[in-house]
Amino acid sequence: MVGYPSNSNPMTRPPVPPLNELNEVPLTRKLLAQVLSYLSERLYRSFRRQVRLVVHGGAVMVLHPSLSHRESTQDVDYVHRSFVSEYRALGFPDAGQRLYTCIAETARKFGLGADWMNDHADVALPWALECAIPLIPLSDLVCPYALTIYFFNIPCTPTCSQKGRTYDPIFLASTYHQSAVPQTIFNERGLALVAVPWPWAVALKLARYTKQDPVDCAAVLRLGVVQRGIRWTLAGLEQWLMERCWPMGYYGFQPSQKQQLRQRIQDALNRAFPRGSQGVPSSRATSDIPLYLSRQVPV
Repeated sequence: MVGYPSNSNPMTRPPVPPLNELNEVPLTRKLLAQVLSYLSERLYRSFRRQVRLVVHGGAVMVLHPSLSHRESTQDVDYVHRSFVSEYRALGFPDAGQRLYTCIAETARKFGLGADWMNDHADVALPWALECAIPLIPLSDLVCPYALTIYFFNIPCTPTCSQKGRTYDPIFLASTYHQSAVPQTIFNERGLALVAVPWPWAVALKLARYTKQDPVDCAAVLRLGVVQRGIRWTLAGLEQWLMERCWPMGYYGFQPSQKQQLRQRIQDALNRAFPRGSQGVPSSRATSDIPLYLSRQVPV
């Protein structure tokens, strides 16, 4: 009888210890670069192509090259539901399980918790009804829309004709070409991470508004001033969110919900622009202030 090495029998191998449920390792930009690079290679071996994931939350604040206010995050939040749909259509019926496997393998490699990369927020993200959007030629847009195309995704208001089919508004806004290119925060052969557009980044932060959310909102608002010369107002920021992120249900908010949202917006503005600083008018709460003020360019 031919003998086999004892370690070749799976029944005699020591069981693989389970991963810690919660990640307690701070994910700095440097560590994330290493971890995501490893995950990229695992994904490439599994899919033989680049996998694109839409991400939001703290990882965006740490990885985005235009932001530097955060040293680390505890996890990477990504949108799983539309990833599964997209890759099923590409011929990967088990795409979700492949991704989960690669994430777990990466956790073991770096000693991370199981939730270092997770889709826990998917259950709270809004869906939307498909809309017919009238296309407006860019030449017809008046300033400052032409100035802020990077900061503002194409609007779709709830007054559009509804066809009854649901879609993922966050995924759609993130993967729209004009948003996806500047918002790609990691890009290797097996993995691309695309950050949600800034309106959605702020909207999702305001919906929770705990832990690092206030400082993250403030950082994004300051970025709007630096990159696009936007002068934020309370009324203007509220309108910006309602127009760009209407699937959040703002139009149906009860008075108490509207008040809470405005309090959080005001707090984010106060953190971003202390009284007397540049970038926002001293009077922010009046309803007649325009949506935003921007540097004028010749038309």
